[in-house]
Amino acid sequence: MATMKDIARIAGVSHGTVSNVLNGRGNVSVEKMEMVLNAAKQAGYRLNTQAQLLRSNSSNKIAVVLPQLLSEKYAYFFNALRQTFEEYPDVSYDLFFTDDLETNELKILQKIASGGYAQVIAISCLSDASPYFDILDLASENVVFVYRKPLNAQVYYSLDYNQAASSVVDSLCLDSVHSIGVFADNKNYLNSQAFIDAIQNQVMAKLPNTSLSIHYSSDVEAYNTAFDFFTRHQLVDIIIAQDIEKSRYLTQASHFGSAQACPPIYCLTSNISPMLEGLHCFPVNYAQLGQDVANYLLLKGEEPRDKPETTIIANLGRRIYTGQLPPVHHDNEGATLNLLTLPSPSTSALQKLLPNFYRQTGITVNLAIRPFDEIFNLLSELDKHTYYDLVRLDVAFFPWLAEKNLLPLNQIGDGIEDLLLKFTETKQKRFSLVNEIAYGMPFDASVQLLFYRKDIFDNAVTKRLFFETTGKELRPPETFAEYDELNYFFYNHREEGNPLRPVGSSTTTGSAGIISSEYLLRYYAAGGKLVENKTTAKLEPQLAESVLNDYLKQLTMTKNVHSEWWGDSIKLFEQGNLAMIIAYMNLFNDVAHSEISPKIGFAPVPGGIPQLGGGVLGASKYSKKSSLMAQFYRWLYSNVIMDRLVMLGGNNIQRNFTYSQEIKHRYPWLPLAYEQINHGIRESVSANNKIFNLRRAEGVIGLGVTNAIDGIMTAKEAIRYINTSLNTLTN
Repeated sequence: MATMKDIARIAGVSHGTVSNVLNGRGNVSVEKMEMVLNAAKQAGYRLNTQAQLLRSNSSNKIAVVLPQLLSEKYAYFFNALRQTFEEYPDVSYDLFFTDDLETNELKILQKIASGGYAQVIAISCLSDASPYFDILDLASENVVFVYRKPLNAQVYYSLDYNQAASSVVDSLCLDSVHSIGVFADNKNYLNSQAFIDAIQNQVMAKLPNTSLSIHYSSDVEAYNTAFDFFTRHQLVDIIIAQDIEKSRYLTQASHFGSAQACPPIYCLTSNISPMLEGLHCFPVNYAQLGQDVANYLLLKGEEPRDKPETTIIANLGRRIYTGQLPPVHHDNEGATLNLLTLPSPSTSALQKLLPNFYRQTGITVNLAIRPFDEIFNLLSELDKHTYYDLVRLDVAFFPWLAEKNLLPLNQIGDGIEDLLLKFTETKQKRFSLVNEIAYGMPFDASVQLLFYRKDIFDNAVTKRLFFETTGKELRPPETFAEYDELNYFFYNHREEGNPLRPVGSSTTTGSAGIISSEYLLRYYAAGGKLVENKTTAKLEPQLAESVLNDYLKQLTMTKNVHSEWWGDSIKLFEQGNLAMIIAYMNLFNDVAHSEISPKIGFAPVPGGIPQLGGGVLGASKYSKKSSLMAQFYRWLYSNVIMDRLVMLGGNNIQRNFTYSQEIKHRYPWLPLAYEQINHGIRESVSANNKIFNLRRAEGVIGLGVTNAIDGIMTAKEAIRYINTSLNTLTN
């Protein structure tokens, strides 16, 4: 097996240099780093990661003790642990299973004691936590007990069973519920008793005349115990189960052990609950619990903590999910709605969900998916295309076309303005209101973000090379000066075929509207405004000229993509050919499903003033299907469908939207994006509240910038041309 001495000999450097490179220490030049890494590869050397951690005194071995991984409550918890650990390359962990047997758990503690583990996470079946401290000789704050809290445990994490019980009891059909069965975990476990106590308190307060029949069971015995609910003297109106496995056993017991239909079952599930008729699911935060436990141990010491520590993880609101559908409106048989929209992740997500709308209402929705420019042309003459009922309007031209083409929300069906209460006033103003009248609902509301390759920005050789080149730390840019410097660096050090040395970023130059968007982002970052404190749209000449010159310079060191939409640039990033990209989030979400997803970092755009993007869903005033459209709006903007839309890559900016750990893991940029929407800009109204055609204004700006790109005009001439054209447009 190759050694560090072998690598030193092949690379022609000292043993100390090899050690520093392989262990990430020391001030080693890029040239020597590459020599060592190439020599290590040539020699077939594999770094002993654990030995490296021990040598660097940063060992962080964690033992995870679980009953098993068959149950959802353990599997989702562990998966979130695993995902969180992956963000910390210096962390290692091992998994141990007890099968809920005390003898197994005590044997496991002996293994952990001899394994050099610094911290432990345990779902324990022991009644007393003392063996963890006596056998392992660990401080109490280094052992986290989850769900169950044995005697003498100090650090404890669990779920909010009071909140869950309250939501479940509130949702019961109060008039017909006279008896409730409750199926819970082992009586000796704290999480089980907390669940039962919460149910009893809620029923006593809200259903005082309802009887409770409680059955406790271990995971192993749950199948047998489920049959006890269907004996002749135990029949109940509704059963509340502590987890999805118990619900599964109840349906088996009902099918094989009862002559009557299974009563409705209410159960606690993960955030992705099954949608089955007769099953009512309350999502609890198994995954968030795992993430928070991991972060407690990984970040321990950064913040002072009081002892003992008990943490209860809140759930995602009070929503109950069920596959039970309302009665279909028979008068909708054969009814259709036609929706005009453009291709986007939100459109794709909606397309997958439309069969559910048909099942609920009998209404078929036809999607007419058209390019951006074609949609604008159709909407400009919507009175000639009265076969469209619903239309997706880009936020740039929504104010200009709303009054001409759309029904106000209070005129759709019996009025759907109440749906706007799901959104903050800021987001209503940006995506719904025109002259204080609500004409639309946010559909794929978006904002620009900077996305970058974490693997490149964290690469030791690239970081060192950037420092040697610029004397600065390699990090995501906060200004366009830094952004252009990074583009210059990546362009000059690009290597064909080397995934860690791509071009810095792209510039999309296929249409005037796109060029305008990319130019205006820089203009706003420099402090410019288009209409603020002005009665007409106008660029500030000196500032606009300076920004244009910077824009023209960066064209020589970015990948120029001659495309009429950003999709091709996003595809380049997805394929690993760009180190960075500035993109509208609603167009980027599909990248989360690609192989590059784990490598994606994100940050606010340089300058911190993003442009708003995405679109608004409006109802055509020429449609004769007002009632059908109202049903569609109420279906689409229901909590259940909006949650599914986000899981499938769409957007949801409702004020009560909560991020499940699964969503945050798949689309980690969403919380930042939705916060940045509050700071976004898209100027379409002048200082005297006069709406102007921003779509045409952006076309004028883009054409002027294009003339400068083509050398037809100087930067000064291009800005003069733009302002002359804007003055004509807005007067």
